[in-house]
Amino acid sequence: MQDLFVYGSLKSDEIAFNQFANLVQEVRPTKLPDYEVGIRDGLPVIFESKGAMVEGELLTPKIELKDAFWTAIDRYEGSDLYKKVAVKVFNQEGQSWNCLTFAGKREKARGYTKIDGAKWTSKYDPYFAYSFPLLLESIQKMKRESFPADMHKQYWQYMNSLQEKYLLLTVILEHVALLVIGMPDETGPNARIKKLGETSEWAEAYQKVKLNHGITRIQVKDAKKLKYKSDNETPEDAIKTYYQIRSNLSHQGKSGGYADCDLMYSSLIDLSSLLKEYLKIKIDGVEVSWNYIQES
Repeated sequence: MQDLFVYGSLKSDEIAFNQFANLVQEVRPTKLPDYEVGIRDGLPVIFESKGAMVEGELLTPKIELKDAFWTAIDRYEGSDLYKKVAVKVFNQEGQSWNCLTFAGKREKARGYTKIDGAKWTSKYDPYFAYSFPLLLESIQKMKRESFPADMHKQYWQYMNSLQEKYLLLTVILEHVALLVIGMPDETGPNARIKKLGETSEWAEAYQKVKLNHGITRIQVKDAKKLKYKSDNETPEDAIKTYYQIRSNLSHQGKSGGYADCDLMYSSLIDLSSLLKEYLKIKIDGVEVSWNYIQES
């Protein structure tokens, strides 16, 4: 049994497939009966459910690369949230195949939400379709401000607003990295962010923003290792630098230095622009949902 039924980010038109495309011989649209699809911890997941149906695809690996295929797939899925199970899938003509798939490992739990219908798509992922366009709109309405040293209240009103938006923006960035890179057991958030920054799509987004809007050059210290500095002069360095700002905010807090306003504002504008271009590259038609939100 070598085939894999996929229903989420590994489908051929989805956000993570290109990492495995060279290992796949054939892709066939199929359906899995008696399972339902939903979202748990922000990720698509399936559970047994009598009478329900999940739409997806059957991936057949190249025979000579099947071991490499399954090694890569197992690493992507990790061992925490999913378990490998044997299932039977069908196509529209009634043909059937025995295969493997990754189902929810634990109970549905409180954080699980069943999807209306039988199909998951990143285009309508809540973070990408709703949270991000609303956040982007609020960021674009902000103006660069500066304050003399005696204007504590006005400074912190502005800085608090910047920090709130920045932390949410990096949550969405983490979600992107999770879907694209997966959940290797040995890989944490920082490693996933680093790997995302090494992809061709991130480099393409960086070059588009740099060419069309420009990117404000910044340099950031690690709040825990003050000798370490990073900048945003390459796509790989940029994503690590923007994420370092998030780490400094989350774990060390801000000192309240007035120069931080410029750093936070510039980073918020540029990272949101990068993420916008990246999502447009990775998710075909994602702007349809954004337009709907902005017009509502």
